[in-house]
Amino acid sequence: MNKKQNKIDYLDKTGKKAKAISMFEKVFDHTLNYLNKKENYLVSLSIVRSPEMRKLNREFKGNDKPTDVLTFPYECEIEEGAPFIDLGSIILCLDVCQKDAKEYNLPIDKELAFLFIHGLLHAFGYDHHKSKKDEEIMFKLQNEILNTLPIDFYTDIKILKKKLKEAQSNAYVPYSKFKVGAVVVTKDGKYHTGFNIENSAYTVCCCAERVALFRTYAEGYHKEDIVSLGCITSSNQVGTPCGVCRQAMSELMDLNCPVYIFNNDMDKKLFTTVKGLLPYCFTSEDLNAR
Repeated sequence: MNKKQNKIDYLDKTGKKAKAISMFEKVFDHTLNYLNKKENYLVSLSIVRSPEMRKLNREFKGNDKPTDVLTFPYECEIEEGAPFIDLGSIILCLDVCQKDAKEYNLPIDKELAFLFIHGLLHAFGYDHHKSKKDEEIMFKLQNEILNTLPIDFYTDIKILKKKLKEAQSNAYVPYSKFKVGAVVVTKDGKYHTGFNIENSAYTVCCCAERVALFRTYAEGYHKEDIVSLGCITSSNQVGTPCGVCRQAMSELMDLNCPVYIFNNDMDKKLFTTVKGLLPYCFTSEDLNAR
């Protein structure tokens, strides 16, 4: 059986986001999977500047100003046996995207991903102009797709590695000598560090992951603000969080949050998610089950 394939005809007329194709491919595949589309699909995606978008918006929509996204669904009959189902063309304006991303304090790639999803939903027939109900359905769906994307738009791995080493160096480990550093990253671009703290009464020791998480919450952040967690240990191998930390992470973080784990030299790594670390976590639903 041939593996399912989807294709983007990508054209970047700005010279700024040429490397974004891999991100768009992930968004495309995830959107199709979320919509339970089984066939192979093709879409044309172009990134343009404001003058061209203004011209297109004026010519096809009657609005003499640049807009963020335009969708032109493929309206011809699909040829039987064709290798791809053509969804048509989606055009994104980088200038408008950058302006909106700055206004809403979002990474530019997340704004582009959001608009690409918006355009794909239009290509599949969703509309937010006809009625309030249609608008609610489409906007709810596009937010669900965006929020479940397996992409971390916020964490800078270089900064994360530096912060992890700094956190690890502060570990208080007079008994085990095993230093662990942890960092929680939040949507505002801040890196909240933690490290393991030991005590001669071993049961009151606290792991780096929980220190970082508790510190983040103590500073006023909550689950919806956290975008990732990183961890480093003194081991030559990749040392994963203990069971207690995994349970705390499963409640204090979104289950789809990325987790980046490194060994001491950072030459070995494990990139996973909270759910990947604890697939059958104990939840508040279990606690209240009767």
